[in-house]
Amino acid sequence: MTTTPFTLQVSDLTNLGQDRAVDSFRRLLWAEAGRVGVGQNIINVPQCINVGDGGVDAYVNDAGPTLDEVIPNGTSGYQIKSSDLIPAACKKELHIGNDLNQPLKPEIKKILDADGTYTLVLFADITSPRATAPREQAIKDELVRLGYPNPKVRLYTATQLIGFIERFPSLVAWFKNDLSQCLPYSSWEENREIQLPKAFVFDDERKKLAEEISDKLRNCNGQCVVFRITGLSGIGKTRFVYEALAPDDLKQRVIYVKADAFRLSSLFTTLQNDQNLSAIVVIDECDLQQHDEFVRSFSSRGNRLALITLSYEIGNIPSPSLSLKVTKLSQDSIKTILKAEASALPNDVIDRLSQFADGYPRIGVLLAESYLASKTDDQKDFLDVSDEALMNRLIGGRDLTTDHFRKTKKVLQGLSLFSKVGYEGKLSKESEWVAQTMGVEFADFQDAVTEQRKRGIIQGQHYIYVTPFMLRIYLLKEWWESHGFTKKKFEEFIESIPQEFRADLLERFFDHLPYIATSEKGKDFAKAILGKDGLFSDGTLIKTKLGGDFFLKLTEADPESALATLQETIGKWGKKELLEFREARRNVVWALEKIVVWRELFADAARLLLALGEAENETYANNASGTFADLFSVGLSSTEAPPEERLPVLQEALNSDSKEGRKLAIRACDKALESQHFTRMIGAEYQGVRREAQLWRAKTYDELWDAYQKVWELLYGKLEVLPEDEQDQAIDVLLDNSRGLGKIPKLTDMIIANITELSKNPYGNKEKILERVIAILHYDGKDMPAEMKQKWEKLRDDLEGSDFSSLMRRYVGMDLLEDSFDEDGNRVDKAEIPIKKLAQQVVDDPKLLKPELSWLVTNEAKSGYRFGNELGQLDKDFSLLPMLLDAQRKVSRQPNSSDYFIGGYLRVLFEKDKEKWESLLDDLTKDEKLASWVSDLTWRSGMSYRAALRVLELAKKKVITPGHFRVFGLGSVIRDLSEDIFKKWIEFLLECPEDYAVSIALDLYQFFYLRKESQHKLPDTLTLKLLTHPSLFKKPSEGRRNQMDDFHWKEIGNKFIELYPKKSLPLAEVMLEHFGEDDSILGEYHSQTQEVIDGIARNHPSEVWDIAAKYLGPPIDSRAFHIKEWLRGSEHSPAGMSGALTFFPPKKVWKWVDANVKKRAWYVAYFVPKLLFREEGKICWAREVLARYGGRNDVRKEMGANFYTEGWSGPASLHYQQKKEQLVAFKKNEDNDNVKRWLDEMIDSLDKQIEHEKIQEERRGL
Repeated sequence: MTTTPFTLQVSDLTNLGQDRAVDSFRRLLWAEAGRVGVGQNIINVPQCINVGDGGVDAYVNDAGPTLDEVIPNGTSGYQIKSSDLIPAACKKELHIGNDLNQPLKPEIKKILDADGTYTLVLFADITSPRATAPREQAIKDELVRLGYPNPKVRLYTATQLIGFIERFPSLVAWFKNDLSQCLPYSSWEENREIQLPKAFVFDDERKKLAEEISDKLRNCNGQCVVFRITGLSGIGKTRFVYEALAPDDLKQRVIYVKADAFRLSSLFTTLQNDQNLSAIVVIDECDLQQHDEFVRSFSSRGNRLALITLSYEIGNIPSPSLSLKVTKLSQDSIKTILKAEASALPNDVIDRLSQFADGYPRIGVLLAESYLASKTDDQKDFLDVSDEALMNRLIGGRDLTTDHFRKTKKVLQGLSLFSKVGYEGKLSKESEWVAQTMGVEFADFQDAVTEQRKRGIIQGQHYIYVTPFMLRIYLLKEWWESHGFTKKKFEEFIESIPQEFRADLLERFFDHLPYIATSEKGKDFAKAILGKDGLFSDGTLIKTKLGGDFFLKLTEADPESALATLQETIGKWGKKELLEFREARRNVVWALEKIVVWRELFADAARLLLALGEAENETYANNASGTFADLFSVGLSSTEAPPEERLPVLQEALNSDSKEGRKLAIRACDKALESQHFTRMIGAEYQGVRREAQLWRAKTYDELWDAYQKVWELLYGKLEVLPEDEQDQAIDVLLDNSRGLGKIPKLTDMIIANITELSKNPYGNKEKILERVIAILHYDGKDMPAEMKQKWEKLRDDLEGSDFSSLMRRYVGMDLLEDSFDEDGNRVDKAEIPIKKLAQQVVDDPKLLKPELSWLVTNEAKSGYRFGNELGQLDKDFSLLPMLLDAQRKVSRQPNSSDYFIGGYLRVLFEKDKEKWESLLDDLTKDEKLASWVSDLTWRSGMSYRAALRVLELAKKKVITPGHFRVFGLGSVIRDLSEDIFKKWIEFLLECPEDYAVSIALDLYQFFYLRKESQHKLPDTLTLKLLTHPSLFKKPSEGRRNQMDDFHWKEIGNKFIELYPKKSLPLAEVMLEHFGEDDSILGEYHSQTQEVIDGIARNHPSEVWDIAAKYLGPPIDSRAFHIKEWLRGSEHSPAGMSGALTFFPPKKVWKWVDANVKKRAWYVAYFVPKLLFREEGKICWAREVLARYGGRNDVRKEMGANFYTEGWSGPASLHYQQKKEQLVAFKKNEDNDNVKRWLDEMIDSLDKQIEHEKIQEERRGL
């Protein structure tokens, strides 16, 4: 007998022990199932050796194997023993407890009842039939005794098992633990490429490929299945194949080999020659030539063998090989892998590393290892991939000395200098220049691009770039280390770029500057450019857009040198120059935002941001001043610098002679004291492939509380010396943050003490302080510790006071939301009882009121109306009225005077004694100081015919202005006014010269006539007069038009044409005469007032067309332009995309065009609705224009311009593609030559536009 590495001895099986014996047979069973086509779903092989098995260790249900040597047809069960059993013991093994008096074991009974086969497997050296026959017969006899007349019984011994197992090289290798020829699946899984990463992600693509592999292996139709699995190094193809072969019926037949070693091994020959062997051979690192050789050697061997070759080498393969390509994973999948691989990494780091990994699991793992190493190595500032062999495999070479490899690497290095390089069409000039710069013939350059595109290393169509990202960085680093730039060489490099694409290509060169600091020459270059003799030294370049972008990218490479440059340039500019600094200002602010994250650079960078903030000329939230303020946030830091290193900068700014600087410092204090709500834009801490900045975070709560305390003390300590407006700003900051900070036990006493002291100072607004304290208790009191709550309550009580004057200030001077709700959010009225008590005190002792009157008649009395009303209810004979009127007279000319308090009092008088109220207001019209208050007091206290007439008379006498009528648009005071007097009001307002008077009239008119409950019908003459008032059709002489005017006008106009359709043409005439006039009621694009002209046009299409045609042009003035846009329509106009033109008779329109075809045909093409459709009973205006006049070039041109006039969101190429598809679909049923000609021209134009937009989108990375 010939002995090979795949020959077993009986001794290999007879000393296994029970557990290994059971495991061995189960492996055999699974391998055999794969060989003879038994589905895995009908095999039950428990993994737990010691589980109660009911008499069998493995069970196969209703099998139909192609060969039944190991697995019989039908149902079968297997009982496995590691040693010999005598015949009597074999019988006992059938019974529960091995007791012949007990029933059959349940699983054995189940097999026999199903007419199945019971198989006893003995890992014992029983070679003679004389020895095996008695055992088998003993089992049969016992089963016959138990009522099974023809039992199916098999006995497998060690000798038979050897024959079974030797068919599977994978099992032999496992048995012998001889890994010299191949690795069985269980040993393969110990390789590092299988162990790492720990997690495997079956995305949709990998799941589909794995299903294809398993399906082909199980359903091979008697053929040798051959798969060619390709994918770039690091993509995870070996791990993918391992996972795809994980099912038990596949993995037990798997052997894993490396191509070079396999070709030279005896296994290679043995597999070809031994027809009994069965295996799934996984051949890794297999180039195309080797693959072809293996296919020739094995593909005709039938289904006993299957081949799976793996390689990063691409190429076409002939039948019968099936080619599958493993591609990149999504970023989310890489995140899943990294979370399992390095669970200690923060989520933001995982996000960043997964982005850098670019879909390559291997690169993701290497980056995670690099990151973790950098945390313990202060010298390791940058993330990198240390596996140089992996990088070279990605480039595509085994032999690094070949000319092909060197040339390919040059091409990839040249491309890696830029984020992307133009390649197709006119853009190829960029690639030609890159090839020339790298010393590569362009033909060779193109060959390399073609090859690397196929491999997936170069991506992009019009613009090409190197992927994965870390390969690009590796190549970039190598180029800078071996070549690099001096300042002079860089200037020569810039000059060598052709002028036509220099600026654009330089931007893409700048994109990679953040990564050059991974090389020493790159660092030297950044220092030279940013140095005192560098390109930025005189401050000129940094003022340009290109220079700003260049500087921003260099900042990431060398933040220290960038800061020094800024100190020598903008740091020495005066305020005027800083204010004029605009074009590259945003880049410099972003650069400083990146610089300031580093602890050692914080102070100087923050001072530069302050200087820019003091000369602020941007309105963005993240402008210089906003960025400066954000630096001092304690709760969410944007720098490594701890608060104690930031505080001196804040102190300097607060002590500054610059008002802008101090105000900015106060704003920064506000950020620093924020303790509840935090937001910041992430990103500045991530720079190139540098390890991200370790932004400051408090290690303990005490550290955080201390930081808050120091800022509070700094700002509070400056209150006395700050100018009044800055003082108010600082107090607001302290009070606004007292709620959040006041809940911190360590700070409570300090804050309460400071607020108490502040309330006693002349610059402390006691009401504002009290308002804040009440809010703190209302919203947070329930959750406060009892002792803390008592302190705040005592402060509240002290601030409120208990005397009459203090309580007046509290409840009449304030109107707090917190008084309307309890702590649980339920509606209450906490002020009701105190206000009633205060009013009663005044009635009981009127002298109490006198000291308070001076502020009660001003806007300081926030609840003045309520108190006045309560006072009126209690003052039975209105004895206090003279005192109140005197107080009102004293403040009548003051800017803060208010009728709020007395209005509430007079409301009671109106309700209780209307005649006395009327007489009083009549008297007030004669009072020089109070006459001007009558209209407002009327609105607050009550309305009547006499009162309305009184107000009108005051207006006519010019005691009050038309503006006093505006207040009557609030509430519903005029709801019950007689129509007669209301019309007089409107007539008066329409006669007023002030432009705003008609605005007031519109407001009042809309409420009076159009509210749902109104019983009044809109009058025709007065309404038309209102709608056509000249003030509405010109720019207001003062200020801007009220934003509600067009709404009110539209509502009134629509009602007017509904009630009086025959009288609406004069309105159309006026509208079209003034259509689109700036700042008029019709001035805005797509104004809602267009609804009115739409309605009139529907009612009178011929007449309105005649009016519109007078003003339509050409020539096209502003009015004609707006009429044209109205006719054309848009998604925003009231008529929608169909446009107003659809209202008019086509014959009228064609007649108008035909009257002057030369001037009007092209014009109508531009303003017809551009919708193309076919619908019964509807005219497609665009098609009709083309059919009638489309033979003219100018008509087709203008129709094209019309078609392109639009807005959209999303990729332009996709938008134009959809437009093209619409035209193509419309053309299918078109029979008019003019229309088809235009459609062909537009489709051709759209093809060019789509191509152009795709190039631009690719350039922008969309």
